[in-house]
Amino acid sequence: MEREEFVTRLTSILQDAGPGTVAELTDTAIAYWNGERLVYAFVSAEGNGAQGEEFDLGAQRWAQWKDWLVDWLTDPLLSVRHGLHHGT
Repeated sequence: MEREEFVTRLTSILQDAGPGTVAELTDTAIAYWNGERLVYAFVSAEGNGAQGEEFDLGAQRWAQWKDWLVDWLTDPLLSVRHGLHHGT
């Protein structure tokens, strides 16, 4: 699977799931649809769920996470988080 296909499928999942829904990609990384674009962000490792810095799923990170993310699509873990920064 190429990165573009993953992004397309993830975007579709999140748009269908509705506002406030996040993809729990790893223990410390999420993705969500902000109404305009797909956003990737780190979350607090302390377990309090605080959203941290946004990041880009660039070629290097894709190469490192590809197997995990492709597997994630077979059984996506979604949750709802309030207070996400949504576009209009």
